[in-house]
Amino acid sequence: MFFRINKYYQHKLLSENPSTANFVPETKTYSVKNFKEFLERYTFVFIKHERGGQGKGIFKACKEDNGNYRINGFTLKGETLNVSIASIEDFQYEKYSTGDGLNGAFIIQEGINSITLNGDPLIIRAHIQKLKGRWFVSGMFANISTDETFENGIVNLNRGAHVLEVSELLSKHLGMDEQEKIAFIHTIKRISIDAAKLVALEFPCLEYGIDFGIKSNKVPIIFEVNTFPGVRNFTQIKDKEILKKIYRIRKMQKGEENNKTRRL
Repeated sequence: MFFRINKYYQHKLLSENPSTANFVPETKTYSVKNFKEFLERYTFVFIKHERGGQGKGIFKACKEDNGNYRINGFTLKGETLNVSIASIEDFQYEKYSTGDGLNGAFIIQEGINSITLNGDPLIIRAHIQKLKGRWFVSGMFANISTDETFENGIVNLNRGAHVLEVSELLSKHLGMDEQEKIAFIHTIKRISIDAAKLVALEFPCLEYGIDFGIKSNKVPIIFEVNTFPGVRNFTQIKDKEILKKIYRIRKMQKGEENNKTRRL
């Protein structure tokens, strides 16, 4: 079954549970007051449409040296927006609240400076599946931003991000040694399974895709839980067994569902 989770409600689920509360960015519903408050405390913030996806309906906002506010990102229609405005009130977000068959409000989120040693924005996607009552991480990959999205920090394959294996990201682009890598990957897997269990209580699915950023202290942060995760990125990494494993599990999941139906 497919659910599209409201981003703010998703944040509430994760932030109110002790197993995941320390791994989510501060998030509030969008308002001018909240916008101003966040920019007083954070170097930059993200403004996200409640139901946007694939890099659409998301903007990075920061204060410029001249006192203006820079808004940089993509509308729900996938169009680039890069403007400098004199006051926060000049950001007419209502203009961008519909498109691509969606409508709704925006949230505002703490900006996490998730970057490589060279300053390139990055994310990690963990693919979580459930089989025989047990949750597990069946695969992971990393995305590094390319020139198209370097300034706004929106990392998405639909926006030209480079795909690589997580091990390569951690060692080559973040300078982790083998022990650090093992510990970090273990943490990602634990948080992913905890988050999947929580979300499944209200939005039951057999698989999720969880996007993580990484703070400067090497702590993973959940950006979003996707309830209909694509697997296209797995075709671009060296380890082809990961994608085969995901497909095998999907086939077994379907078999489980068919058996349940026959017993009814």
